[in-house]
Amino acid sequence: MASQEITERNKETVRAFIDALNRQDLDGLGALLADDATWTVCARDIPGAGSHEKKTVLGRVLPAAMAIFEPGEPKTEITRMIAEGDMVSAEMVSYGRLRHGAVYSNQYSHVYEIHQGRITAIREYTDTDYAGKIMAGAVAAGHTLDLD
Repeated sequence: MASQEITERNKETVRAFIDALNRQDLDGLGALLADDATWTVCARDIPGAGSHEKKTVLGRVLPAAMAIFEPGEPKTEITRMIAEGDMVSAEMVSYGRLRHGAVYSNQYSHVYEIHQGRITAIREYTDTDYAGKIMAGAVAAGHTLDLD
């Protein structure tokens, strides 16, 4: 298969991943992640920081993060994507209302490594100060936030 075809297919994998994330379809996300996939939140001092294996991401991290939002939120929109071979970089914005009434709106950059149509690694970069403040507000409102 030509390099350009692989690159385009990998971009489609990332789009499918974000679509499944927006539907909160953990099974769909799991199907797109390799068995040994990792998701690394490149941050310190916020819940969920560090590197997590697929099982932890799907079993604890994502469900805990989703639980502080109104049902069906947040939604993530890809605003720009660049890809070369097995690497895809996506800029995104995520927006949603939290159960305690606050509105979340943050920008993200993810770098995806993809092998044979499945995501093997995600590195996430975002405004961690803002995210930490939103999470602290959720905890203060009585929500449990066990992302680690």
